[in-house]
Amino acid sequence: MRLRAFNLPIKWKLALWYGSILGLVLIAFSVWVYIYFRNSLEHSIDMKLRSIADVLSSSMVDANAPTVFGNFERYLENVFGRKPKGKFIQILDASGKIGAKMSDLETQTLPASYRSLEKAFSGEIDFETIGEAGSRLRIITMPIRENGKVVSVVQVGTSLEDFDESLSRLLTVMAISIPTAFFLTLIGGYFLAKKSLKPVDQIRKAAVKISSSNLEEKIDVGGRRDELGKLAETFNDMIERLRESFQRINQFSTDVSHELKTPLTILKGQTEVALRKERDKEEYKRVLSSNLEEINRMTKIIDDLLFLSKAESKNLSLAKDVVHLRDLITDICLDMKVYADEKGVFLEIGSLEDVRVEGDELKLRRMLMNIIDNGIKYTNPGGKVEVRSFIEDGYARIEIKDTGVGISENDLKYIFDRFYRADKARRREVGAGLGLSISKWIAEAHNGTIEVKSKPQEGTTFSVRLPLPVNQKGGE
Repeated sequence: MRLRAFNLPIKWKLALWYGSILGLVLIAFSVWVYIYFRNSLEHSIDMKLRSIADVLSSSMVDANAPTVFGNFERYLENVFGRKPKGKFIQILDASGKIGAKMSDLETQTLPASYRSLEKAFSGEIDFETIGEAGSRLRIITMPIRENGKVVSVVQVGTSLEDFDESLSRLLTVMAISIPTAFFLTLIGGYFLAKKSLKPVDQIRKAAVKISSSNLEEKIDVGGRRDELGKLAETFNDMIERLRESFQRINQFSTDVSHELKTPLTILKGQTEVALRKERDKEEYKRVLSSNLEEINRMTKIIDDLLFLSKAESKNLSLAKDVVHLRDLITDICLDMKVYADEKGVFLEIGSLEDVRVEGDELKLRRMLMNIIDNGIKYTNPGGKVEVRSFIEDGYARIEIKDTGVGISENDLKYIFDRFYRADKARRREVGAGLGLSISKWIAEAHNGTIEVKSKPQEGTTFSVRLPLPVNQKGGE
């Protein structure tokens, strides 16, 4: 059965990765240690064998052969001071016949390959290993020269039992230590991964608790600045954005219900009254005209709310047109002159500098119309609304100044809030209180600002600042 690793928790996957990597490193290191240890031991054994063979090769040249061969063990004791332990030594004459031998091993014969003897009689030194596991021998075959000629060969052998046992113990230690290290790494890696992934578990638990009515859940980052800390911060930011989105949706629903309740109540009341009894044609026409006004008002409210909702959710795109403010302002004022005349307000086009900005002409038109409409609406008959434009500090500045009822200082800071309408002097005019909110968004969407200064009974001045294109900043 195949292990379905992808179904394992991330903690175990990380632990397995830690263990596997460490296991591979330990195996590679163990192989290197084993080879190095084996070669070092083998080299040490070869050096000892060669040392004995060198001494015998030198001493045999000066020795009397019959004396040596007659009592070889006594000869070895005289040469080395004692009989070599754990060694097998034999001398072969030029014909390959064994002249003398000594064994301190269980074996009484020292099997030597024909290849080794052939190399020795040709003047070369040869090392070889013979035998099977548990009874292996390491042998050196060295020529003995006299007057530059090979006259005999000395062979020295030793058992590799201790050598094999040392390697076996090393392999046993490795066979135990590697799985143990892997297991400990697996357990340690699991707990380290569990601790490191704690923010992920917190995110999971927080996500389970999240609903449209509970968006206050936050993850305690605890000063972490690693990847998981950043993930937790990103999750918190996402929850905050969701909370703001739900707030906007709830606010939109509340605003719609609040603003549509009055016109719907009027529509219902007028319709019920009209249906209570038979009325003449003119009366029905008056009721329908009144209802149409309320329907138009509701339509405008809904359009404005949808605009603000899209704007706040960043679903509105801006065109990049070259807008001539002088032409735009002149066109707007001509369109609104009829409305101003009906209100008895003089709409004056002041000095208009030839200013160009980059932006969405339709939205800029809507912004200026909202502000000018606001000025006309709250200016008494006989009053004046003046519009002018000029360049100031690298910005196009548009001023709409009226001589209307003004705005109190307490109300000024709320004037751009949605559905906000100031004191009673201004509430006499019909309006949903959305126009200035829309105007503020349009100005800021163009990287501009909108400011207001006002004094009660003296009038109000709205100042819109829009950045100039780079070429116009240079004085073009």
